[in-house]
Amino acid sequence: MSHSSPWIVTALIALNGALALADGPRQFDGPALPRADFNRLAVHLGSPLFWVADKNGNGLCEPDELAATGRGATLAPFVQKGQFTPRFGKDYKALVEARRREAIAREVDAGRPTLIASDLSALPAAEKAMLKQLIDAAYTIEELYLYQTGGYKHFKASAKLDTSSKAIFWRNHGPWCEAPTTRGDAFCNAAPNFPPRRSEAYPLDLEQDAAFCKKLGAQPNAKELLDPFTIVQKDGEKFKAVPLHHVWGKKMKLVATRLKAAAGVIAKLEGEQALFKYLVAAAKGFETNSWAEADEAWAVMNSDNSKWYLRVAPDEVYFDPCQQKAGFHMSLARIDQASRDWQRKLTPLRTKMEQEIAKLIGPPYKARDVKFHMPDFIHVVLNAGDARHPYGGTIGQSLPNWGAVAREGRSRTVVMSNLYEDEDSKRQYRLQAAALLSKQTLATYPDAAAPALLGIILHEATHNFGPHSDYQIAGKGAKATFSGAVASTLEELKAQTGSLWYLPLLRKHKLIDDKLLREAYTHSITWAFGHISRGMFSPSGNAQPYSQLAAIQVGSFMEAGALSFKEGKFTIHFDKLPGAVDKLLARVGRIKATGDTKGASELIDYYIKGKGHALVQEKHIARELLKFPKATFLYSVVY
Repeated sequence: MSHSSPWIVTALIALNGALALADGPRQFDGPALPRADFNRLAVHLGSPLFWVADKNGNGLCEPDELAATGRGATLAPFVQKGQFTPRFGKDYKALVEARRREAIAREVDAGRPTLIASDLSALPAAEKAMLKQLIDAAYTIEELYLYQTGGYKHFKASAKLDTSSKAIFWRNHGPWCEAPTTRGDAFCNAAPNFPPRRSEAYPLDLEQDAAFCKKLGAQPNAKELLDPFTIVQKDGEKFKAVPLHHVWGKKMKLVATRLKAAAGVIAKLEGEQALFKYLVAAAKGFETNSWAEADEAWAVMNSDNSKWYLRVAPDEVYFDPCQQKAGFHMSLARIDQASRDWQRKLTPLRTKMEQEIAKLIGPPYKARDVKFHMPDFIHVVLNAGDARHPYGGTIGQSLPNWGAVAREGRSRTVVMSNLYEDEDSKRQYRLQAAALLSKQTLATYPDAAAPALLGIILHEATHNFGPHSDYQIAGKGAKATFSGAVASTLEELKAQTGSLWYLPLLRKHKLIDDKLLREAYTHSITWAFGHISRGMFSPSGNAQPYSQLAAIQVGSFMEAGALSFKEGKFTIHFDKLPGAVDKLLARVGRIKATGDTKGASELIDYYIKGKGHALVQEKHIARELLKFPKATFLYSVVY
């Protein structure tokens, strides 16, 4: 499970009063131009055409709705016998292409280029050779992830695109736009033929929406179909699950070859035997699609036995329309030795933290013997595939999500401590906080990294406390019990609320002071605002877990009086916040522990679609935060 960056925003803003939605009318094999755009772009392109009125209100330009402008202008080249001529079709498509390029330009400008630079030129020769192999493997990971996003089938055509469209295709892992002002815009597509978003993890000729996901869950072989390491194919009128390496085996073997080569060059390197063993095991995973051995080797790695952090595997499900399939990714980083300090502080508290959350949740949940490694801090060198986000980046992660390592509480947790530490990011976050927080609460907003990192540490640690990703109710895991999207929302809600709940415990043990306690609270609330501004659902109607958990938190805190909203600003009432956090974590913990599907729906629906959503102030938050571009990470590696 991951903890994504603050202030990732996705919503919809109309531009020039004319925005074509992705599911709107189509004309000439593409999205239909709104009348305002038609007339505006006709001037740009020097066309004499003017769309007078949409007489029948169908959103389509009709022959009897046009006029020609200018001296001697006539509709004859464009309309004959009441029908459009081929000339009109050509000119209409030119207007559409102009509109597409405008949208792509907005998509490009929505990103704020942010550099992650690593000078590794002082490394010994063996590690440089390893690094070369891993960078080569990263490019194949990108290709595998393009299959999963559905972008690969459009990859060849991208070579002929304009430079801005090429940039978006690479940045977004396909031609589809992701920025707040463009994601729902039918014209924002890096491919001029406007292909719909379809993941190759499922049949490409079917709508990959919430109804389709529900249908898969109702199949007799649902367990196999929803397995994270398979893809779904049609089998007559039914569906079948096919292992990843049976579909993309050639690319997976290429990754395995690179990983073996990387292992070979460091085989005798002193102090890197844990990394060597992981490279060998991960290579085997890519050959066999069996990841248990790699996860065991992964669980052994830590800041004591390697200077490197590497995770290469299919892991997170957030890209997936059904939130079931694991996305291929690679994260390569150097261990930040500052992590040792927090590990020394928190490791002795693991048992206490598990016991306390078990007491809060109550039966049937019982405290487990937790053995996971407390978070390492890492400095990211390179992200690829699902780890390389179009906007923002993962800043905390606890892996693996499945199998014995996760089930037995032996997951490895990391915090990416070199992201968002540049001056541009700090300056923007302060401005965003000022846009939403009252003067008295803004005084507790932190400029230092410590409160943010503390929140991430506790979020990722909480994934390992309480009912976790492999916790079972009557032999069924969370995703089978609740459905993928609901299970993801509940787990992330547990983790993020737990990150707030554990703060008083750390204060009690004198690991933090009152100032850091309040700053951590404030940072977490502003983190929630960023995700609320994304909107609760994707354009295709699928739930966005982080946005939904943030809305549940803010709504419930407003009801409890821990948050108030006046004159466009939020105020945190720190005296009431611990009680509100306690109540929410107990509720979500009990829902997860008992498999209470009705309780889960009631909790989510009330704050996402019901009366409680008004408390969230989603429109106001989005309006304030969408003014700001989002970080887009670029990587520079010198070795």
